[in-house]
Amino acid sequence: MEGGVSEGREKEKERKEKESEVQSLALRLRQYQTQAETASQELVMVQQAISEHDRAIETIKHLKSLKPGDELIVPIGASSSIYVTLSTTDRVIVRIGGGVSAEKDPDSSIQFLEEKKRELEESQRQTASLLQRIEQEAQRLQARLQELVSGTGGARVQ
Repeated sequence: MEGGVSEGREKEKERKEKESEVQSLALRLRQYQTQAETASQELVMVQQAISEHDRAIETIKHLKSLKPGDELIVPIGASSSIYVTLSTTDRVIVRIGGGVSAEKDPDSSIQFLEEKKRELEESQRQTASLLQRIEQEAQRLQARLQELVSGTGGARVQ
């Protein structure tokens, strides 16, 4: 009789350990999913910033071919634009950070924007790499979780 009681306690202990591991894995999986969503959103924002830098660089390059007095169409938002007359082609105002802007010549502006774009591209690579690692770990956890709930995982804890 003693053996049956002891065996029953051991099975109950194993069941509780398995439930505990399932809960722990499920929690970690949710955390990874949240991290993956955050990284994905960051990638979208970085890509938008890279595109904005590309547009600014191309616009400044085009500006160099214009002369004072040329008329331009400038977007003002909400799918609306206005006509403006160009007063100078030798100065560009670029935001350098912290709410501070600086006046630069077109070539220096392009150089500055290209450097900022390279920094954004590096950030994009790092974030994409992080996202890939998060997704791999989440897949590993998902497989272990599936193993536990389908009953093939036994009571072992990894």
